[in-house]
Amino acid sequence: MTRLVQFKKLKEAIKNGKYFFVAGHQNCDGDSLGCTLAVTSLLKRLGKKVYAYSKDRPGGDLLFLPNLDTVHFGEMPKNQKIDTMFLLECSDKKRGGDFDELFESSKHILNVDHHITGEKYGTVNYIEPHASSTAEIIVQLFEFLKVKPTAKEATYLYTGLVTDTARFLHSNTTAEALRCSAYMLECGADIHTINEVLYNTKPYKEIKLLGRALEKLVLHHNRKTAEITLKAKDFKSFKLDPRYTQGIVSRPVKIPSVEVSVLLREEPDRVAVNLRSKGNVDVSSIAYKFGGGGHARAAGFKLLGAKIETVKKDLLKEIKKAVSKLK
Repeated sequence: MTRLVQFKKLKEAIKNGKYFFVAGHQNCDGDSLGCTLAVTSLLKRLGKKVYAYSKDRPGGDLLFLPNLDTVHFGEMPKNQKIDTMFLLECSDKKRGGDFDELFESSKHILNVDHHITGEKYGTVNYIEPHASSTAEIIVQLFEFLKVKPTAKEATYLYTGLVTDTARFLHSNTTAEALRCSAYMLECGADIHTINEVLYNTKPYKEIKLLGRALEKLVLHHNRKTAEITLKAKDFKSFKLDPRYTQGIVSRPVKIPSVEVSVLLREEPDRVAVNLRSKGNVDVSSIAYKFGGGGHARAAGFKLLGAKIETVKKDLLKEIKKAVSKLK
């Protein structure tokens, strides 16, 4: 009943809105960017004016997505009327960027997310922690609106589904996630390109960075915690942006004794941290203590102006508390 009520509220807000601002979170991933593109396309098909936004440009692995030129990367709207904000996978008001002025001027704020730590800052809040991805929710929204996704829209949403479930390997792979994925295939999702680009292609420099990361792997807490720290010099030596670390944090979880894996990245003005769990430790609760969030098995946070060694020390203390409770 709650889901039906929330979809009705979303439908009403979409119907009444004319000028939309659509955005996902900073450092966009497959789910965030895929949903941004899919919702932008949907709204345009419904006759709406849309300004699609992403604070950061995507990594090279997402450049295959069609119509990326419809998204304004790092360019906020100027002198443009916005009456409705549609925020995707933004667990708090700052997750997508500095939207304070838009929050003040917008009549409706549609907040759609699947993180258990998601805050209810919108005029309509659809937060479903049991959903595999925000893409799963958007597929359901298409169905509720009785709009069949185009092949491009299906490609966007399948990308969100497949990346947030790690190719249907994570525990968030549910029957509903698979049903939505199958429906996207029926609608023409380009799974050949998705699989080839996301899972069978990796630039030489990123392979070299992976090697450096695995060399720096250290086990803590009776081999229950795996830690990898990549500093600015590591990225500089391969001429890579610190964002190009997709999949690295998940590698150590394959070690039988490891319960939690952590990747710390030194960026120009901050320290970024990714956490993964085998399932016995809720890493979202750990990330939350540092101002972040996520899911029980996958979470993260960023700290502006922090020193990476200090963050590592404090983080390992929190992880030790969690893994020490395990038998």
